[in-house]
Amino acid sequence: MKRYLKGIGFILAFAVCGLVFHYLLVDDTRSYTRLMMHEFYGQDNIDILFSGSSHCYGSLDPALTDPVFNANTFNSGSALQAQDASFALIREAVEHNHVQQVFMELYYFMMENDEYRDREQLTGTYIISDYMRPSLNKVRFLLEASAPKYYINSFLPPRRNWEALLHPSQVLDIVRKKQTAEYLGYVPFDGYRTKGFVANDGVIGNGGLLLDTAGFDRIHTEQASADWLRTVREIIEYCNKKGVRLTLFSSPMTLFQTAGAGNYDEYIAFVNKLTEGTGVRYVDFNLCKEAYFDQTPDLFADAGHMNGKGAEKFSRVFAEYFTGAIPDEDLFYGSMEEKIAAHGPDILGLSFLDSGDGTRKMKIVSTMEPGTRFTAVLLFPDGRSRQLLNNSPDLFFEISGDEHGIIRIEADGISAEIGV
Repeated sequence: MKRYLKGIGFILAFAVCGLVFHYLLVDDTRSYTRLMMHEFYGQDNIDILFSGSSHCYGSLDPALTDPVFNANTFNSGSALQAQDASFALIREAVEHNHVQQVFMELYYFMMENDEYRDREQLTGTYIISDYMRPSLNKVRFLLEASAPKYYINSFLPPRRNWEALLHPSQVLDIVRKKQTAEYLGYVPFDGYRTKGFVANDGVIGNGGLLLDTAGFDRIHTEQASADWLRTVREIIEYCNKKGVRLTLFSSPMTLFQTAGAGNYDEYIAFVNKLTEGTGVRYVDFNLCKEAYFDQTPDLFADAGHMNGKGAEKFSRVFAEYFTGAIPDEDLFYGSMEEKIAAHGPDILGLSFLDSGDGTRKMKIVSTMEPGTRFTAVLLFPDGRSRQLLNNSPDLFFEISGDEHGIIRIEADGISAEIGV
């Protein structure tokens, strides 16, 4: 009996020490997820759960979806939220609430991530796990999230910031910030609205033309992580078992990103194949018709993320569609190919990839027909110029990392100028 009590005492002491050092060493004073998880556990009941990455938390505002669904909706999205983190939060929500419906966002970038055991950067895991209540669900999540060599950092969060003990001024600064009324009262900041939704106040400039890393390469469905596939199937099985309706969806991105990939329809077909025979639907809002969500640059903060104005518009379309107010045939194109054709010829911007050797690889992103010939010239601030493409069907060219100016692109009577 004494041994049993000593064991319990050791566990309790370990937990208390963990909490103390977390308070002293972990600076979470600007954590959106801390605010979200505080509200998550504070709900009387969650009727409808939104789950996913930043493409989720920045696109669905419960203040707007609640009245349309006539239910309490909650956005549990977080930055770089992988599918195992989504699964942990779905479990947590279902086990503590009478959840009727789960909408899980699927961003293709998360599909291509490494296997869980190979993870070295676990920020997306820890920003969720650090605020989960103690449970078998939390233990399962952390044990499966990485290789055993990271378990100490997983189960003892202050271990990640141990070096701060050598810098007392850092510790004092963290403690000072944690004693403010804003921190103690979970006061929202920097766009955090309510129930997990974060409004981005950014807007695409440069006349709506994008210079971004998105859309440089095709979507590699053939390289989908085995852990991602397994977890999506487990989520489907779990929700079916619990009697919770599950719908998979993708939030709108700019046409720059989806057209830039060049094979977005393959991704849609891939997910539809994954859900075949499960009773679970996949709805891709990148196929929205312009009358409902036009995906113009003023609705986005960058290539993949809506701003507050876009989220307001999308939240209403999302809720109205799923409550039956908007028919499928009115809202969606049949494919991305059809949507691009309806958009017409256009230059959308430049996608780039830093090669690591001092050069930057550039790709023209457009809705032009394959084989269209482009001319591109780099105009330097001092009046000099350099020909990059000359009536070429090639979309790719290179500039050095120290070359800056305006790139002028022309094709079929359409021109665009993009600062680099």
